[in-house]
Amino acid sequence: MTRQCIEGRRFEDIDTLRAETTAWSNDINNRQRGVDWQMKVDDARCKLASVYPKIKL
Repeated sequence: MTRQCIEGRRFEDIDTLRAETTAWSNDINNRQRGVDWQMKVDDARCKLASVYPKIKL
């Protein structure tokens, strides 16, 4: 947020800062994109075994 919204700017008061950061946050949240997963969970568990340790039940 610092780099994208407030870096290099000066604000007169806290209310202006809040309004600007709220507007930035709403814009970013509205433009979110979904995730395009490239692997199935089982493939990821096989390929990334160190990240997905086997759990014995």
